[in-house]
Amino acid sequence: MLTPKYPQSDTHTFTPASHNTVPTPVPTERLSESSPAVAPTRSGVVDAVRANPVVAITGTLVVGAVVTSMLLAVAITALALSVSGVVLLVLVRILRQELNR
Repeated sequence: MLTPKYPQSDTHTFTPASHNTVPTPVPTERLSESSPAVAPTRSGVVDAVRANPVVAITGTLVVGAVVTSMLLAVAITALALSVSGVVLLVLVRILRQELNR
């Protein structure tokens, strides 16, 4: 059977560090005027497109295909709902005519 384990009392006391805790500055290397400036590194989509324009064309085609398929899905859904509405309207009218006879 499992028994709960309670925390034990703290018998040791905290003593602060006796050495100097002030951080020492880290020396930095200076660039000489003769050394070339370091260009910032870039990564991501922009570099991929610049390196290979096929990536841009492929990305555009993929985004276009997704947008087109979504629009087509919305259009098909709207068409199906309108056809269903017309069928229900016709059925309700036929039912009313049958009940009036």
